[in-house]
Amino acid sequence: MKQTAKVYVYCVIAAGGCVLAGALANWSSPDPLTWTIYLLLSVLASVVKLRLPGMEGTYSLGFLLLLYGVVHFQLPETLLAVGAAGVAGTLLNTKKRPSPIQVLFNIGNLIVSTGACFLLARVCLASGMAHYLPAVLAIVACGYFVINTAAVSGVLSLLQGKPLAEVCSQWYVWSFPYYLIGVALVGLFPSPGQALPGEAWLVLVPLVYLVHFFVGLLDWHTGSNSTEDQSEPSLPPAARAFVTSVVAGGALLLGVAAFEWNSESPLRFVTLLALAVAASTLKIRLPGVQGAISPNFVLILVAVTEMSFGEAVVMATLVGAVQVLWRTLRRPTLSQVLFNPAILALGAGLAYLASRIALEPWLGHSVVAKLVAATLVLFTSNTLMVTAVLALTGREPLASVWRICYFWSLPYYLVGAAVAGIMTAAWRTADWPASLLVLPLMGLVYLSYRTHVRQAVARTAPVPVPIAA
Repeated sequence: MKQTAKVYVYCVIAAGGCVLAGALANWSSPDPLTWTIYLLLSVLASVVKLRLPGMEGTYSLGFLLLLYGVVHFQLPETLLAVGAAGVAGTLLNTKKRPSPIQVLFNIGNLIVSTGACFLLARVCLASGMAHYLPAVLAIVACGYFVINTAAVSGVLSLLQGKPLAEVCSQWYVWSFPYYLIGVALVGLFPSPGQALPGEAWLVLVPLVYLVHFFVGLLDWHTGSNSTEDQSEPSLPPAARAFVTSVVAGGALLLGVAAFEWNSESPLRFVTLLALAVAASTLKIRLPGVQGAISPNFVLILVAVTEMSFGEAVVMATLVGAVQVLWRTLRRPTLSQVLFNPAILALGAGLAYLASRIALEPWLGHSVVAKLVAATLVLFTSNTLMVTAVLALTGREPLASVWRICYFWSLPYYLVGAAVAGIMTAAWRTADWPASLLVLPLMGLVYLSYRTHVRQAVARTAPVPVPIAA
């Protein structure tokens, strides 16, 4: 082992020992029987390991018990259970017997990660989010994923002599969807004396679909009828007329929104707008279509369900302009600059009208029902308007072009809607500043999705053949 890697490993082990010693100094278990059952379940879960697609390593089910312990038990109880589970998971059901230093490093990493997440959970609970456990668990899972994977990637980077970002991309591209499903399962498990609505289990659907999509990308190959074109074709008369009508409709809707402007909290609007603008700079270019998607639609969905009509439309318009102007491959034309904000404004306006006015008598006060309606309208309107102009420009069937856009963007929209749902529920139970703590979850979804798409494209890219002089 290299000297730098050895020093790094010893530092992690020492940090874990200090955290465990400090926690055990004042240990007193209020319910020894319950904790003993939790300890046994944690050890058993750590032995059950999953081999994820595209990875050489495995993951255990102990993460689920770790999350539960962080929220429902004291720090010393959780750390002891996590430490015991770490020993069992490292030594049992493995192909190769680990060295003592590997065992100590794994335990130290688990203890440090768990201690940090325990502190993060207590901060969230103190901020008023105790009544909505899924939001707390989402924040905790983000913290655990970043700390734990960064610690392991750090030692692998030192041992292999590779950049840290490359190691994370190679080894942990599949782990985040696993963490997502885990946090959803634990978050939906009701606490004593509490009950969750049955519709809350719908959050598992987009997560499972996302994993299904990632598995499908392992065998994905480019089609011959790709609509992507490096040239900048001129718009035919039909496409030009369609773009003009969409821009006119967006301008009219923006005028109505400005005329009926109403904001209960200007600070809240400015804060969410700034975050949405920042999210618009994070773009994933989709193969097969001339376009990109970004995480900004999550905040647009939150604005649609929780803010006024004017705020939602104005926010969608501004983030649409930033998205089309920020770091483009080619300088956008005037029609593109006007068209992109218009489709987002129309999508936000239609989603607001559908979920907050037209379907209000049937949706009631259900967060899930309103988000499902708003997401379906926003996704359908945005993708149809984009694919319509692409189909008119390339003179291809609308259904075939929309199928490509649907394939790439639907899983991303569904998971983003789940994140927006957690934010909305946290908004209603605590307050809007607390709901912003859930946003890092969407940031990790963005990184995971972008990595999978890039790897799928790289696998199918033609290998250049050298030409002899």
